[in-house]
Amino acid sequence: MKSLLRWEPFRSIGRWEPFDELRSVQREMDRLFARVLGSELSGERRLMNWTPSVESYIKDGQLVFKAELPGVDPKDLDVSITDRELVIKGERKQEKGAKEENYAYREISYGSFERHFVLPEGVKTEELKAKFNNGILEVTVPAPQISEARKVEIETSKEEKKLVEGEIRKAA
Repeated sequence: MKSLLRWEPFRSIGRWEPFDELRSVQREMDRLFARVLGSELSGERRLMNWTPSVESYIKDGQLVFKAELPGVDPKDLDVSITDRELVIKGERKQEKGAKEENYAYREISYGSFERHFVLPEGVKTEELKAKFNNGILEVTVPAPQISEARKVEIETSKEEKKLVEGEIRKAA
């Protein structure tokens, strides 16, 4: 028997993020391994495999990077810059009091992470600033000036101009 699927024409409108699909596949594989091999592996993987979400945009002449880091102590964060690469490192530590066997349900990931971002050419890295507030790390640096686009005229020979003008008159 064939199953029917509801057609939702507006569901696909939006920006396609290729890594969202890869993350979804990774989560499904993690769930599969957790069911097959037991919860010990899934708990271990969660402790080792954590990547915070980051967004980047330009606002008021500043290139902004925001990273979601709930539960991370600012002392456990390191923001550095090498050449044109911004590096954000840190660790979310698990509470010491809770024992492994006392958990009924466990979804929060812990462990260290490291994210690398290539900055555009011309960025003044010496003016980079970072602040941490309510679990959000915000790194700002002045955005480089980008020259505006300009229209370039295409030169043509006189014969081509006459040919094009003649075709326009014939069409009219």
